[in-house]
Amino acid sequence: MFRAFTIAALAVFAASAHAEAPVTATQGAGTITLDNGLIHVVVDSNTGQVTSFQQMLDKPTELIAKGQSLYWDANGEPDAPPAGVDVPKKGYYRPPQHEGLAKLASATPDLADVEVEAPPTPAFPFAVEYHFVMKKGLSGLYAYAALRHPADQPAATLYQTRFVFRTASDDAVFNYWTVGRGKTIRIPRAGIVSKVTDATWLLSDGTVKTKYLNSVYFAKTPIYGTLGVEPSGSHGIWMIEPFGDYHNGGPSRQGQTVHDDVLLRVVQDTHFGSSPVKVAAGETWSKVYGPFLIYADRAADPNALWDDAEHQLAAERAQWPYGFVTAPDYVKARGALTGKVALDGHVPDHAQVILSDPDPKVVWTAQAKGYNYWSNVKADGSFAISNIVPGRYTLYVDGADQPDDYIQTGITVAAGQSAILPPIDWRSETHGKTLWQLGVFDRTAGEFRNGDDARGYQMFARYPEQFPHDVDFTIGKNNPKTDWNYAQWSWYAQNPVWRLRFDAPAQTGQATLTIGVASAQPAHGRLTDVQVMLNGQPIGVIALPKTGTAGYRGGNQDSPYNVVRLTFDAALIRAGENDLTLGFASAQPFPPASAYAPSNENDDDDAKPGTKNPGQIMYDAIRLEVAPRQ
Repeated sequence: MFRAFTIAALAVFAASAHAEAPVTATQGAGTITLDNGLIHVVVDSNTGQVTSFQQMLDKPTELIAKGQSLYWDANGEPDAPPAGVDVPKKGYYRPPQHEGLAKLASATPDLADVEVEAPPTPAFPFAVEYHFVMKKGLSGLYAYAALRHPADQPAATLYQTRFVFRTASDDAVFNYWTVGRGKTIRIPRAGIVSKVTDATWLLSDGTVKTKYLNSVYFAKTPIYGTLGVEPSGSHGIWMIEPFGDYHNGGPSRQGQTVHDDVLLRVVQDTHFGSSPVKVAAGETWSKVYGPFLIYADRAADPNALWDDAEHQLAAERAQWPYGFVTAPDYVKARGALTGKVALDGHVPDHAQVILSDPDPKVVWTAQAKGYNYWSNVKADGSFAISNIVPGRYTLYVDGADQPDDYIQTGITVAAGQSAILPPIDWRSETHGKTLWQLGVFDRTAGEFRNGDDARGYQMFARYPEQFPHDVDFTIGKNNPKTDWNYAQWSWYAQNPVWRLRFDAPAQTGQATLTIGVASAQPAHGRLTDVQVMLNGQPIGVIALPKTGTAGYRGGNQDSPYNVVRLTFDAALIRAGENDLTLGFASAQPFPPASAYAPSNENDDDDAKPGTKNPGQIMYDAIRLEVAPRQ
C-alpha cells in the first residue's frame, strides 16, 4: 500500500511541477516541435503526421513505434470516377506529401495549433482540414478534422475517417489494452501462423487475435487505451471523447478501438451496418469530427490510471464544446431541449430520446451527414439534452420494450436558447391480447445466451457444443439466458429449424407474430430466407438484406433494425402445445463442406458471404398477439 501511494504521489508531484511550464512551439527544417513539459510532440511538416509523442512525466518515454506515426486518413471516392483517374482500393486517402503541408497556425504560451489542409482531388473529392492542438498544463494532444464537399465537386461517398496512433510495439512500453475499467487484455505478441479470416490470425501459441474483439459502443465507452503495466508503476495512452455527436449512427454506433499496436479514434465508418456519407454532385456539405483528446498519464496501477482518465473526461465534458477550435464549420453557440415523455400514461422504462436527421426517412441509426444527440429518460419521465448544434431535427423515443420508436418531426433548436417541448404522449403498439413474448424489444440480442459475450472470436463455433440438438425452447419452462442462443446460424447441429413451443387455448380471430431483428446476414444470395411455420403450416418468411457484420465481427446487433410482422388466422393456434419453427431455407449441417479459410490478405469476408462464416439472424424479441377479427 505504501509503495502504491508513493508512486501515485510522485506522479502527481511530477505533473504539478510541469503544469506551469508554457507551451513552446518550434518550426524547424521539415518539423514542428511542441512541448509543454508534460508531453513532447514532433510533427513532420511535409506529411502532416506526428512522428514522436513522448511522455515526459518521471522519465521521457516514446509512445510511438519507431518509424511509425500518429496520422489521419480516410476512405472515400467519387461515385463515378473520371476517365483515367486511378482510385485506390476502397478509396484509401491521405493528403499528398509536400513541403509545408502542416503549418503552425498559432503559438502562444497557453496553446499551440498545428493545421493540415488539403484540397479535393479527382480520386478524393473532399477538402480536408485537420488539427493537432497542445495546451498548457495538459498531458495530451487534441485532434479533430473538418471534411468538406464543395459545390464544384462530383457526387461522392465517404466511408471512413479516423486518427491512427501506432503505439510502441514491445512490452517494454505497452503490454495491455483496456476498453473498460477492469477490462485489461494482454497484448498478444506470439508469431502469426496463418490468417483465419478478415483481420484475424492464428498465433504460434495456439491463440487467435482479432481486432474485432475490442469493438465497443462509443456512447458507452468514452475512454479506452493502451497501457504499460509493471510492478514499479503504470502508464497509459488514452482516447478520451467528451461527446460523440459527430459519430454516424448515434448511441448504437459500434466501432474499433485497439488492436495489435494500433490505438484508433474512428469517427466515421460503415462497420456493423453504419451508413456512409453520400453527397450529390453540386451539394455543399461539411462536418467537423472531434475534437477528442489523446491523453498520456502515469499512476501506480491500472485502476489508478482509470481514476485519472475518468477525472480528465469530466474536465473535458465541462469544456465541451471547445473554445479553441478554429475550423469555421465548428459551431460553438449551441442550444438545448427539454421535455417529458409518457408511455400509455406512465413513465417509460429504459427509454432514450434521440435528436437526428431532420428527414424522418433517414432513421437515426442511418444518420451520417449531420450531428445527433441523445439522453436517457429519467425516473420522472423528463429528459434534457444540451450543447446541440442549432438547426432542425427529428426526435425519436426509443426503448421501453416497444418494437417501434415514437417519432416527432420539425424540432427546432436555436443558439443560446433552451426549447421546452410539450409533453410527449407515446402510445404502445398492440395487436390484441399478448399470449407470450420472448426477449425484450431493445434492438439487441444481448439478453440471450452468449449475447453479453458476443465480442468473442467466431462465436458460431460454440453453437454445436452448447446446442448439440439445436434450440428447442418452451415458453414458461426454459430460460432465455441459457436456452435461446443470441444468433441463429445457417449451420445446424442436428435439426435445420429452431423450435419455439408454447401452450395456449384454442384461438379465433387474427394473430400477429411480431419479430424484432437485431442483425441479419444472408447465408446465400441477397436476402435472408428464414421460414416461419406454426404447427407445420407456413405463416411467413423473414427476408431481409444484410444489415451489417455483427455475426462474424463480434456484436449482438447491427445499426439497422427491422421489425417483421406476420399475420395469420388465429385458428392455427391449437388447444394445448403449439410448435413454432424458424429455419433457414438454405441451412446446412455444421460445418458445411464449403467452409474454408481465406487464402490471402485480399480475400475479403464480404465478398462471398456464407462461405467463411455462416449466415445468421439475431432475434431481438418475438411477441405473439391475438385480436378478434374485425
